[in-house]
Amino acid sequence: MPRDYDSDRPKRSWREIDRGKDRSAHRKEDRPKMNPFKQARADGASKVYKSRLDGFFEGEGKAPAHIKEKLDALKDTSPQGKKRMASLQKIKEASLSSSRDEAVAAYLEEWALPADYDVLIEVLSCSDEEYVEMALEKIGELLRANRPPKRTTLLDQRLKSIATLAEEPSVVDMAKDLVKQLRLFS
Repeated sequence: MPRDYDSDRPKRSWREIDRGKDRSAHRKEDRPKMNPFKQARADGASKVYKSRLDGFFEGEGKAPAHIKEKLDALKDTSPQGKKRMASLQKIKEASLSSSRDEAVAAYLEEWALPADYDVLIEVLSCSDEEYVEMALEKIGELLRANRPPKRTTLLDQRLKSIATLAEEPSVVDMAKDLVKQLRLFS
């Protein structure tokens, strides 16, 4: 027969037992997922961004730059706008670096590189370092404007490969600097 060592204490209810489990030191949800300084910075940036977006949708403020660009691109149904969208699609769909170089050259004859990470990541895999340098400059502008990419790991991999494989020292330095800047957003 088992002994009852805690006979002078009342028995705990299942609710009290479960509440004790919620306060366990082994639960991962209670622990912060990132450095507290990075978390504070990210929280502050999120609040500012959300307040600007709320103001825009309520009609009080103007649209953030990257949203305005995308809205303008969607509205452009002119033949020139359709041609621009088709050129961007060719850049995204190019599978060989030579065809990507041709698509980028054709696009740059009429327009400057867009502030779109998806396109810029594709331009980073061009064999022409002039195009790569232009994309690096545009990515640097976006990061300085606190516009993080959605596909951070892919961008990080492309930047690291450029930093190790590029021949032009200025391109290598730009890529290394952007890798450091990108760490702030991951």
